[in-house]
Amino acid sequence: MSDFSAPQNLQFERAEPLPDAADANAQRCIPCSAPIGATYFHAQGQVVCPACAERIQSGQQAPPALSLGRATLYGIGAALAGCALYAAVAILLNLEIGIVAIAVGIMVGKAIRAGSKGLGGRPQQILAVLLTYFAITTSYIPVYFHQLAKNPAKMEQAKQGAPTVEPPRIGVVGAIVTLLLLFAAAPFFGLTEGIGGLISLFIIFIGLRQAWTLTGRSEILVMGPYETTPAQ
Repeated sequence: MSDFSAPQNLQFERAEPLPDAADANAQRCIPCSAPIGATYFHAQGQVVCPACAERIQSGQQAPPALSLGRATLYGIGAALAGCALYAAVAILLNLEIGIVAIAVGIMVGKAIRAGSKGLGGRPQQILAVLLTYFAITTSYIPVYFHQLAKNPAKMEQAKQGAPTVEPPRIGVVGAIVTLLLLFAAAPFFGLTEGIGGLISLFIIFIGLRQAWTLTGRSEILVMGPYETTPAQ
């Protein structure tokens, strides 16, 4: 039978009539296509077998609290891979393909879902959005330093044009935090570029939306059990 650990993947595209005496044996479960036996359930108005009904209901349960730690580890791994992918596309191909943000959102969302054993919920959704945004924005860091390395004259010119002000001593940790905050706001700096910046932000939003949707807990109404009427 099919795996229903992620009930949001179920598709109920058309309504099925109730089994009756004439076609009880012909009725099949919509998700797994198994023949309907003595009992059946309704999920979103569709006929499902008892096994599928149980999978759908269990898939809508809240994930155990301990699973969030495992989901975090899975999500961080996917976020780092997404960051590397985003940066590699920008550096190797010399392109900033915003659509990669959508792929990153899918990677992180599926990883967190797997870490939660196929279950979803609001904590998983928030975690997925934060890690997806982290993956996208931190990918700007290697791209930025790569561009500086390719144009040392430009960096030297920026140093000469900057006022000689003694920088505040914030330490290594403070410098790292400041750098992360700076790059976290980097997508919004593109708004100065006009329509291109707006498009990039919109694509990033789609990536975040993918991560949010993939880790959500769907609400599928399961009703039953019902008994099939034996043919006369």
